[in-house]
Amino acid sequence: MLFDIDHVPFSRKGRFLTLSTMRVPGRDGERALYLRRVSGGDERPSLGRLCRVEFLDGEGRPAATRFQLSPDQLVARTGEGIVRFVIGDGERLHIRGENAGVRFLVEGSRYDYVYRTPGGECCLVAAGENVKFIPRGRLGELAVSGKWDRDRSTDVSFTLSGEGTFEGNVDFFRALPPPEGPGSFEEAHAAVTAEFGAWYRSIPAGVPGQEEAQRLAAYLLWANTVPAEGVLTRPAIYMSKNGMINIWSWDNAFSALGVAAFDEELAFGQFAAIFDHQDASGLLPDYVNDREALFAFTKPPVHGWAVSCMARENPAFLTPERRAYLRDAIGRQVSYWLTHGRAGDNVLPSYFHGNDSGWDNASFFAEGGPVLSPDLPVFLILACEALANLLEDDPGKAARWLRIADELQALLVGTLWTGETFAARLAADPERILPGESLIQFMPLLLGSRLPAAMCRQLVARLVEGAFITDWGPATESPRSPFYEDDGYWRGPIWAPTTYLLWDGLRRQGEGALAREIAQKFCALANAHGMAENFDARSGRGLRDRAFAWTSAVYLLLAQSLRDEKPVKS
Repeated sequence: MLFDIDHVPFSRKGRFLTLSTMRVPGRDGERALYLRRVSGGDERPSLGRLCRVEFLDGEGRPAATRFQLSPDQLVARTGEGIVRFVIGDGERLHIRGENAGVRFLVEGSRYDYVYRTPGGECCLVAAGENVKFIPRGRLGELAVSGKWDRDRSTDVSFTLSGEGTFEGNVDFFRALPPPEGPGSFEEAHAAVTAEFGAWYRSIPAGVPGQEEAQRLAAYLLWANTVPAEGVLTRPAIYMSKNGMINIWSWDNAFSALGVAAFDEELAFGQFAAIFDHQDASGLLPDYVNDREALFAFTKPPVHGWAVSCMARENPAFLTPERRAYLRDAIGRQVSYWLTHGRAGDNVLPSYFHGNDSGWDNASFFAEGGPVLSPDLPVFLILACEALANLLEDDPGKAARWLRIADELQALLVGTLWTGETFAARLAADPERILPGESLIQFMPLLLGSRLPAAMCRQLVARLVEGAFITDWGPATESPRSPFYEDDGYWRGPIWAPTTYLLWDGLRRQGEGALAREIAQKFCALANAHGMAENFDARSGRGLRDRAFAWTSAVYLLLAQSLRDEKPVKS
């Protein structure tokens, strides 16, 4: 069962409000359902935790619970009782139940408290999370508790219950509660059912027999979207509403690719949400959330490649306004790497930290940095080509970017080609090849016809013979490597973005059969183990966060490719 609340949060497009299973602090690994508001980024230990949710039987006693998760509602069953949750307009939770009850226990910060509004309603304040909420009962009983203790309330909770059917809702807000009436549970349920249904129907068809995986991937891209608020200038697809509650500046490109076929505005927003915070130097932040943009790291410049992929599939995506925005933004991004990422025009730019490469702890960063890695010049070459296409009305500027692409390619081959593969090297010691067998050596396949045929043949043979492609797909570190670890993050596990980049590179080289094999394996992997952050390359087991957006995006893209089998031009 892929729709499992133990791993997949319950949320809705355009909301921070989320219900998910988390560890209970101080209870030795015990897990419980939590009500959360996933704002403020993933550096906060609470991860937006507001209330632990406790379910009651018809007699008001704590009860064991079975959950059923679907895109439109979360259902909890307690013996003969049932409690249903739906997310309605704005940040509003609707609750309806029979022969049961549900208690929300605030487990928050030093200054949590309860007060009565001028209108007579009880308002609970989760001070550490910077959010207030007002529960209301429509049917049955509503009980709010909180004992005043000098400057705060203790034992803060609210409970909805009833002898038969009960119904209520909770509004979450920062300043003032929404003025409009909440409507009924069934009205909210009908609205969200219609919204997700329209979203799902817009998604291109996938692989027959993998309908649950297709639905899960569609749900996660929908549910992981949060609204423009605070520092977030556009609606954004967070990586997850479990723990990875940011939009990172290469994750965003894959999320954009995943929704581009059916939601152009959301796709463009994934680029703009990051580029709106671009430094004057051209540097992109590592990530953005509603609270901050972090510049301690950055991410690889995949955006030119991604925009070219989207424009190839749908030329209408590049409206005049989007073309102008992306031309300027990607131009500044490339200029940053060429100006500030290297010592001069005659050397390759480098990554300063593994996090900058996106392959955080990969084997090619085992000795630290800065590192000359084969993917960075490839992405810059493709970005230069994308800029030339975006500047089709200015042949002089377009030709300049193509000259820079040629210069970078000469440096790539002259510096990193060993005669057998493309190696990573330390910028301070470029004569020495760094140890390890990382999948990153195959990223130059993305160069298509730019890559000499002999180099392509050697790379493909090395890929196949080097045991990189396991029964489940391409491992980020060959299982034969001494650096390989089953759960080594970027030292072995299968990742969606690198799978997709390799797949695209193989197609650009005319290696259609191998590309199709990789697509089939990845789709089978996600169908069996869900949309995990990454996967054990040998067993296929889903690792880390199990509700990831870019995994969902890549699944939809590869599933569609298996249905369409469109040829690609390099």
